[in-house]
Amino acid sequence: MKKRLLLCSILACCTAAPAIYCAETASESKKPVVLLTGFEPFGRVKINASWESVKTLQGREILGYRIETALLPVVYDEMDAPLQAAIEKYKPDVVVSFGVGTAVVQVETIAFNGYHFWMPKDNKGNMPPRLRIDSRGPDLPLRTRLPVNAIMHALRDAHIGAATSTDAGGYLCNECFYRLLSGKNTPLVSGFVHVPEFGRPDPAGGVFSREKLSHAVQVVVEATLSSIKRSAP
Repeated sequence: MKKRLLLCSILACCTAAPAIYCAETASESKKPVVLLTGFEPFGRVKINASWESVKTLQGREILGYRIETALLPVVYDEMDAPLQAAIEKYKPDVVVSFGVGTAVVQVETIAFNGYHFWMPKDNKGNMPPRLRIDSRGPDLPLRTRLPVNAIMHALRDAHIGAATSTDAGGYLCNECFYRLLSGKNTPLVSGFVHVPEFGRPDPAGGVFSREKLSHAVQVVVEATLSSIKRSAP
């Protein structure tokens, strides 16, 4: 009799487990999403700090939002497809794209519909394909949809060197920024942030290590979400 009761208990647990798992999975899928993107290595940049810093947050929950990430190629005209595919897949409320190549964590404020022709070749050896990124897109500069002031205050409070910029460069970072802001399905809260390479000195103290830049990405996300919550009716 005892063996039968024990067997029944085990069967009951095994039967209930999938239901519990499904409920947890469904709950996770209903949470709003923040999509973070970073770039693959390119040129002399053998380890791209943007992607290495972003991917550490994959699957985490921050202030009630689930973090999803996407890796973008450093190829003219080819980075947009995976960006838009990720937006379509996750339907995020917030998108923050990251790139590498600045002295501090730099919040970009303006995206331009154009390339700089003195920029290096992409990972397929191509130069910028034309003067404008999108011949059908607006020529007027597009402004970031991130809460810049809140992000800057949060970074400085965290003792992370930070600045704002009105020029994201004429390489793939600006193309990503422009395509993000001009996309049809882009959420209302979206923008671009540059990060330094690993090991670069931080004027706020220390160096920009993996841990520090991963923390910087988290600070950017937290400041953005806190701003959203404060502005909610």
